[in-house]
Amino acid sequence: MEWVLFVSLQWVVSGSPTPPNTLLIDSFASEHLCKKAADAIKAEMEVPVAGQQRVATMGRVTCLLRKEK
Repeated sequence: MEWVLFVSLQWVVSGSPTPPNTLLIDSFASEHLCKKAADAIKAEMEVPVAGQQRVATMGRVTCLLRKEK
């Protein structure tokens, strides 16, 4: 089994959202490792962008089990 991490990010700058960006990070050997990476990304998203009081980071981070073919 292989776990993948799906990340969708969007920034809101001065009240206006930017187009969302998505990223797929694959090849996690276990759900635990995938969730650990997801938690690290979520923690980083909570940190304000330095010197940018009008920028907010919004995102969704999810671990998914890739089906075997």
